[in-house]
Amino acid sequence: MKRTLQPALLFLLALLISSCARQAAPEPTAAEPQSSRPAVAATPEPVPFDTWAAADETETLTIDEASERVRSDPDAVYLFATNVGKGDALVLRVGDWIGLVDTGKTWAQGRVSTALGLMGVNYSPGGKDELDAVFLTHTDDDHTGGLRWLTAQNTWVHRRAVGAFYASAMYTGVKASKHVAAEAAASFAQRVNWLRRGDEIPLGDTGAVLKVLAPASLYEDKDDNNSLVMMLESSQGRILLTGDMELPEEAELLGQGDDLKCDVLKVANHADDDTTSAAFAEACAAQIAVISTDGQQKPGTPDPGVVSRLETAGSQVVVTEDSGLGILVTLKDGVATAHYVEFGAPVDTGLSIIEVDASDDRITVQNNGETAVGLGLLYLYSDKGDELYVIPDGARIAPGETLTVGTNSTKGDYDLLWDDKKVVNEKKTDTIYLYDSWGRLIDWKDNGK
Repeated sequence: MKRTLQPALLFLLALLISSCARQAAPEPTAAEPQSSRPAVAATPEPVPFDTWAAADETETLTIDEASERVRSDPDAVYLFATNVGKGDALVLRVGDWIGLVDTGKTWAQGRVSTALGLMGVNYSPGGKDELDAVFLTHTDDDHTGGLRWLTAQNTWVHRRAVGAFYASAMYTGVKASKHVAAEAAASFAQRVNWLRRGDEIPLGDTGAVLKVLAPASLYEDKDDNNSLVMMLESSQGRILLTGDMELPEEAELLGQGDDLKCDVLKVANHADDDTTSAAFAEACAAQIAVISTDGQQKPGTPDPGVVSRLETAGSQVVVTEDSGLGILVTLKDGVATAHYVEFGAPVDTGLSIIEVDASDDRITVQNNGETAVGLGLLYLYSDKGDELYVIPDGARIAPGETLTVGTNSTKGDYDLLWDDKKVVNEKKTDTIYLYDSWGRLIDWKDNGK
């Protein structure tokens, strides 16, 4: 059942219908009350785009309506939390400045691209061609996996320019030159700006600033606790972004004595049970707490204790898995509001994946409809290899016909080349997904292993 943006009493009615860290961290108490936010059945990832439940019109926007809302009030501050499953991809807009905080995983790049368009990057005449900044909070692939595709030459429409790249100065498990942010920046002949506590990033000429509150020190045992934590301060209000910060980094942050009061909180680590103590929730006292997760991909999230602590602190909790494309948060004159943004009515393409040939590394798509279908900018994703192929513009399938995508490992005939080797895993189960350019799932099929 779809969660709403109503107060806690309406949530109750909805229920009737359906580390070894370097310092001690506060632990949730066993006697905490259960959240009034209703539980929602887990859904498989990715979710077919035609399964999203319709919601009350006053609480949701179409993509066009959300885009118009952003364009019509340029004085407000906007945060768009893209529904990328268990992952983060947050688009910030302050005046004409637009930045992306984390990129989701590779499969979700259609959704990230659509979210950027909604917020004003390549969406319509007058839109921007350049992202002013990309921030990576830490090295987990559900935060960094989409960066290469976001900045690649063969991405949607064309390669996006990026004004600057930023990343946490504290990280483990990778050399600086091999850090995904460093590689992406190098492709633009740039260097990464490594951030740590005390740094500040002015957002163009808007007067707003991102203040870096963490990391203050390196945690060797878990990179989540090296997350970039930033407070957006503007004339409209404050937004706190927390990456995947867990209780150890949170305790260190609380110990610094910063003013954490904010209007909008991006809840850390997908609201797992190792985050968001009562002290932290109360220190933030956010009007709106945004959780980016999928309970199927990360079971147990959002954790009921985390939700309860946020609600006790007076926060309205919204979760990306309850939306289609994501959640648009508007901050104006110190007042924060949230809307789910839906994809709209799905289009029956008539397309299906009829064969995934592991032995010859081929994928065959068939048009089961009565009219020819253009495939341009649709994309295939290999789950096991975390690889993505954008079908070139101009590709079409006539009614009843098929189209085969081969790779550099394919020996038989094919129509289009996925310029890679051994895309389909021969020994382990590998699922191939077909998405439209918005990131909506059309069909999937595994290799039979």
